[in-house]
Amino acid sequence: MVSAGTEEEKKEPRCITKVIDEMLNVIPKSEKTVVSELTNYKDSLWNKAPEVLQGNECWIPLQNILSKNITNIDTQWKEYLVRIFNDQ
Repeated sequence: MVSAGTEEEKKEPRCITKVIDEMLNVIPKSEKTVVSELTNYKDSLWNKAPEVLQGNECWIPLQNILSKNITNIDTQWKEYLVRIFNDQ
């Protein structure tokens, strides 16, 4: 039960390919490695069922790509990536 004055949102699961598209829009083109890895990963998901695209099976590899390529959050575009990943 939710008490008065508190807001509890039930967020819909997000489609991984849409999230990757959002990320690719903020990553500078000069960051060729991360752009390439994200694009290749997204392209590999073409035959996954919609419910799979919203599950951990697809999100964990995305997290691994970001962890490997983004070690310090030291620029604005990297901050945006974290916000996109965290749905903020």
